[in-house]
Amino acid sequence: MNFEKKQILLHDIMCTIGGFFGAYAIVNGFENMGSAQTTNMIEIICTILGRNLQDFFMRILALALYIFAIIICVYLEKRAVINVHKYAICVELIIMIGLVFLPPHIEPLIGLLPIFFMMATQWSAFHGTEKYNCSTIFSTNNLRQCVSGFTVYFLDKDKEQLEKAKFFGKSILWFHIGVVISYFCCKQFGQYASLCAVPLGGIAIALEVMQESVKNNIKVEI
Repeated sequence: MNFEKKQILLHDIMCTIGGFFGAYAIVNGFENMGSAQTTNMIEIICTILGRNLQDFFMRILALALYIFAIIICVYLEKRAVINVHKYAICVELIIMIGLVFLPPHIEPLIGLLPIFFMMATQWSAFHGTEKYNCSTIFSTNNLRQCVSGFTVYFLDKDKEQLEKAKFFGKSILWFHIGVVISYFCCKQFGQYASLCAVPLGGIAIALEVMQESVKNNIKVEI
């Protein structure tokens, strides 16, 4: 398997993990996804207007944690302290295991905090391939890119647009495969379902090690 194929396979695995934990938060009753901050930021304004200070401070904490996860990844990537992909996967593996220790019937927003950190970390580290900038934790822009790519292809017969549409469509497919896996795991195991994603994390770290080895060999040859 060449470098490009490994890169695409790693992207597909991360999309599956993104879909898994998007569904994990919803199916297990955490009220909203842990992938994005849109709902949380709207709720911040609503809690201010409704003078619900307790919820306001909890949601500010959630936003701060999401931002902090992004800052860490940017710092690691810019300063080349460690491999940011390996860091992100290790963070995810730790949180996958850690989620099983949350108390039953935990306050939904508190239960979302580790998922917010995990998904912000994944999004910052894995945002497509060298050719396409593509989210691995939600699908709205991926859907737009897929539809626009197919539309342009049918209008202009542009094969590059067809290739793009297929890539984003496949990303959406793998994301929702993760959703399906998560749904059945959560229905069967509840919050312990996070352990079902550990094998995906293991595959991801193995692929990243293989990719890093290929990159190093290329540098040596140059």
